[in-house]
Amino acid sequence: MFALVAVAVLVAVTPAATQREIVGIAVPRSVVDVQFVLATTVKFPNATDSNSPSFWMDDQFYLLNSFNGQPRLSKGPSLEKLVDMPEVAPGKNSVYLDDLHAGAWMESVIPDESAGRVYGWYHAEFVLQCPKGQRFYPVIGAAFSDTNGTTWQDLGIVLTPRGGVPGCNTDHPVTAGGVGDFSVILDNNTDPADHYAYFFFSNYSGSVQEQGISFARMLWIDRDRPIDEQTGQSRVLKWYAGYWTERGLGGWSTPLDDSRKVSWQSASNNGYWGPSIHWNVDLQTYVILMSRSKGGNYTTEGIYLTSSNDPSNPLSWAVPKKIIEAGQSWYPQVVGDQSIHGTDRLAGRTARYFNAGRSSSYIVFAKSQPVIPNRK
Repeated sequence: MFALVAVAVLVAVTPAATQREIVGIAVPRSVVDVQFVLATTVKFPNATDSNSPSFWMDDQFYLLNSFNGQPRLSKGPSLEKLVDMPEVAPGKNSVYLDDLHAGAWMESVIPDESAGRVYGWYHAEFVLQCPKGQRFYPVIGAAFSDTNGTTWQDLGIVLTPRGGVPGCNTDHPVTAGGVGDFSVILDNNTDPADHYAYFFFSNYSGSVQEQGISFARMLWIDRDRPIDEQTGQSRVLKWYAGYWTERGLGGWSTPLDDSRKVSWQSASNNGYWGPSIHWNVDLQTYVILMSRSKGGNYTTEGIYLTSSNDPSNPLSWAVPKKIIEAGQSWYPQVVGDQSIHGTDRLAGRTARYFNAGRSSSYIVFAKSQPVIPNRK
């Protein structure tokens, strides 16, 4: 999951906050069921080591696959007819125009077709040279493209974890904290004053109570200026203890409820991570697919699902249910049907299910049937 990036760590983080109580989340029962139907195998055109975002522009389907900290772009009339785009630099057909000082995996995109612009968010990893070997510290940044993903201009780092400078005090074989492995989606509100891009990200830092899949959001009207020019703070705000008021850079966060989790600093780490979210037009609900670790280098314990009708209320996310028991790798996601211009963020009742860049089945979503007790 984490490729080697030969750079020094240069991460701006806020001073450690005073200890505060992490408020747990009481979550509702899941109302979404799934079935899997075998299908002809489809593979993404390029190596895949993150969520693979996609978008439509001018009736063409674009897909970004990232590997070793570098995105690669393909395009075609449909998912099944994607072709690698021409290279614009040696070995690269999607490039960052700014020096990010780290490898960067493009994990989520949202197009603005009226402006011909694509907004993207990447997970950048900084390297720590530790006594036990290299460890990696991810943060989340923003970028935009006016060339349909061929070139990207940086907009800055928008999410970092709470705490001080990253250190080597970890027994995890790869990760030394940070935030990453995430996805972003717009809500369905039409009022610009209440129209948000929501971030669902994996938090590997802080106390175990803080760790797990966490929530943040940014007003969509701030998409070109996600960093406040006066304060240098991110306009992305984290959700903590019931409010969307914590700083994106260094603030606290409250994660999805998970009573079984074990700290990401442990070799026996156990928890949800790598959420991929989509709006399901048939179910009229948001659905997240995610992995669960069972120790080591993110060994997969299973694939889980949760759902909500209201991203503005993290308390509304259902208790995650396991939908695949074994035989999975990292990064579960969907790609919705071409008939609705489906992507990783938009799908219907039936969609392609991908894991590690490969799909051998459709995933079929349905609302759960209520349990009616027998009455005599």
